Amino acid sequence: MEFIKNLNDDEIRNGFFVQSDKKKVWNRRLELWQELDRICRKHGIIYWAYAGTLLGAARHGGFIPWDSLLDFCMMRPDFNRFCDIVEAELAGTVFEVGQQNFFNCRIYHSQTTLLREIHMTDDREPQGFDIKIFPLDIAENGTHEAAVAKRILDELAVAMFAFDEFSEYVQNGGAILNDWAVIEKLHNSNDPNEQLKTFNICAEGAFELSSAVSMQEAFIVGKNVPTCQKECFRETVYLPFETVELPAPVDYERVLTACYGDWRVPVRSAHDELVGVYSADIPYRECLKLLNMELLFGKSDGEATA
Repeated sequence: MEFIKNLNDDEIRNGFFVQSDKKKVWNRRLELWQELDRICRKHGIIYWAYAGTLLGAARHGGFIPWDSLLDFCMMRPDFNRFCDIVEAELAGTVFEVGQQNFFNCRIYHSQTTLLREIHMTDDREPQGFDIKIFPLDIAENGTHEAAVAKRILDELAVAMFAFDEFSEYVQNGGAILNDWAVIEKLHNSNDPNEQLKTFNICAEGAFELSSAVSMQEAFIVGKNVPTCQKECFRETVYLPFETVELPAPVDYERVLTACYGDWRVPVRSAHDELVGVYSADIPYRECLKLLNMELLFGKSDGEATA
């Protein structure tokens, strides 16, 4: 199905040159969105466009011309439920679930290819274009109860991703709210799925303890963590996006202001995911069988290929 007008034609949008290859990627990602929407409608799961996707819908009525990503969000309880059902829902389709992590779920299009470096040769993990679904977890809202709950979640996350530094902090007298035995048990688990399950259960259990939400992923990677009030998401509206409409929080302007400040003024991101080898037409498994990765990327040890 063609979600993008004039799919095979280059065009200029907002003064930016958009090639047809990028428009094909846009179209594939909207195919992924269509499947996400089907699953959520079937199971009564509420989701919204988020981040650059929400920005594109509000400011451009579609993709930001220099961007090609599609991001969505859910409240933590719905996200956990979605993760429990998505793999079974996608069985037998051209869509695949990537390895789930603590901070997002990715759905991939198996009929596409995105290879950014020579090491991306394992077809056990999808190597095509994807969409991301992020959970919104509690954030501080000025109350003691929310601050404690948020601190407990942050400690669990840090313990899983930076245990040595966290352990040194505790050994030097740093105060923590979690029982250290719980932290050690979580760290010593050799099953990432069990770690994921533990964190998700804790995050959902704490969800009603604050009136504010944020993305836990931003905290871990050291980014600024935009905080929004849950009331911004109390209802869903639909914004035009290319030839479809995407769900958005009713107070999407407040959400965008929290994320971007003056979001109405376009600022081009320096990041471009469309590098390396990519195709909206060739399945990644086929590419991995036929491509000479050393010719494309050079030898992994830095040696030139003649």
